[in-house]
Amino acid sequence: MNDHTRGDSLRGVMVAVALGLLLLAGSIGIWQWMICRIEVPPGFSLLVNYKGPWPFGAAERVGEGALAQTDAKGRPLQVGILENMPGPGRHFFSPLEYETKLVPDVVIPPGKVGILVSKIGKPLPPGTYLVDEEGYRGIRRRVLTPGRYRINSYAFEFKEVGIDACVEPNTRAKIRAGDTALIPPGYVGVVTNKTNDPRTKQIQGIQKEVLQPGIYFINPEEKRIDIISIGYNETTLQVETGKPVMATYTPPQVDELGDRLGKQTKADPTYVPGKGIEFPSNDGFLIHLDFTAIWGILPEQASEVVRQFGTLKDVEQKVILPQIGSICRLHGSKRGAVDLLVGESREEFQTETSEELDRVLESKHLSLLFGLTRHIYVPNQVREPIQKSKIAMELTKTREQEQITAQAQAELTEAKAKVVLEGRRTNAETQKKVAEVEAEGEKAAKELEATTEKLKAEIDAKTAEVEAQTTKVLGEATAQKTLLTREAEADRFKLYVKAVGGAEAYNKYVFAEGLPEDMRLGIFYAGPGTLWTDLKGFEQTMLGKLSTEANPPTTKPASSVSRLVPSSGGVKEPKATESTTVESVNPMP
Repeated sequence: MNDHTRGDSLRGVMVAVALGLLLLAGSIGIWQWMICRIEVPPGFSLLVNYKGPWPFGAAERVGEGALAQTDAKGRPLQVGILENMPGPGRHFFSPLEYETKLVPDVVIPPGKVGILVSKIGKPLPPGTYLVDEEGYRGIRRRVLTPGRYRINSYAFEFKEVGIDACVEPNTRAKIRAGDTALIPPGYVGVVTNKTNDPRTKQIQGIQKEVLQPGIYFINPEEKRIDIISIGYNETTLQVETGKPVMATYTPPQVDELGDRLGKQTKADPTYVPGKGIEFPSNDGFLIHLDFTAIWGILPEQASEVVRQFGTLKDVEQKVILPQIGSICRLHGSKRGAVDLLVGESREEFQTETSEELDRVLESKHLSLLFGLTRHIYVPNQVREPIQKSKIAMELTKTREQEQITAQAQAELTEAKAKVVLEGRRTNAETQKKVAEVEAEGEKAAKELEATTEKLKAEIDAKTAEVEAQTTKVLGEATAQKTLLTREAEADRFKLYVKAVGGAEAYNKYVFAEGLPEDMRLGIFYAGPGTLWTDLKGFEQTMLGKLSTEANPPTTKPASSVSRLVPSSGGVKEPKATESTTVESVNPMP
């Protein structure tokens, strides 16, 4: 076989292997994703039953009432139900080895608790029925609080109960809708353990410590709760009377006392038996009375009260009502009917009954705030004379008060008259003082006005004098200024005239200044025998003379003439020197 043939064979083997691997991967993928894949939706979990290895091997079957054991990696070692329940997601279980079942999660809403009963494990020790450890069969002590749970239905039985299932039905307090509190404010819970609790070392029976208001999750199979109202309660024994029968007609009384009492009186009313408190007085009259007790239970007293009497209603029926009736009858029968109406003796009766009731309730772990005797019903034959006597006394007091009121009214009238008189006198004095003050003010104003006018006239006179003096000084100054100005101008003219060489020279200078600046003067020679011949030499003569007269010997040469410019005062001052050229034109030949 040559190399080419060997290479083709090798490539064929590699292709076959690749196709085999690809086919194997496709088969495994199809098996896993189409056959073994299980999608667990939210809110569900998967109950898994292991059937054993396939196709080869064997595993021990788990016993009845037990779950299959697994290794450290979670692989089953026994045939049976697995404890672990996969949650929502994608899982792969071969149907040849496992059986699966979707189980919905258990949701415990607020206000509920869940109780689990384990169906697998060893039996509990004798004398116990609550499970505290894993591996025992029975009721779990710990309850499931509101939430979501995955519960293996093969291993556990679930029961949902209300949060107040542990409360004695006749002690349940009214709870508002939506309130999850087991014990509302104003109440405490007295706990009764149905069995010993080794965790907290509590023994069976009523516990001394009470539960304060709040939310508690208690297993009703473990504890019983009596909810007791904390604070004060009101209990009243009250008489119920029927319709009274009117007594016989009595003749009218002429005195005021008879008018106030009326012409008819009521007889004793009929009393309903068993209502209120009834006892005979020591003088033989039947007395009825109403009594109200304000009593309560403190938190530290609650457990003892429940232990002795039971519920709050039991306390009222067994203790409060019997003790009120017994104490009032005992102390009331020691007194006469009149003593129960008179203020001081009635107050003593009130104090004695209240103190005695407080002492009895305290011995029974109860608290008394008030014991009040509200009303005492005394027979009419005892009550009417006392009432008339009291009314007479009140009438006497009323007359005395009326006299005092009349006297006070007279004193008030007199005081009002004095007040009016004093007010008028004060008003007159006030008006007088006001007039005096106004007159004094007007007088002072006039004096001030006259003084002001006088001062004003004096100031005006001084002002006029100063103005006259100022005018005089200003006139003299103006005249002096004019005089000095004119003198200065005259002196300046003198100096100008003197400077140019006299009055005639100054006039010539003024004349020369008046000539136009661009004027040109020319002298032409016309030849002998003419007018110009006669004027020969005149040009030089005139120029020399003008130069001599216009400029002193100390001035510039005669060829230049100084120009004087008028100053601000009208006198012309010397200006910059300008040369005026006189051209000499030679006569024509």
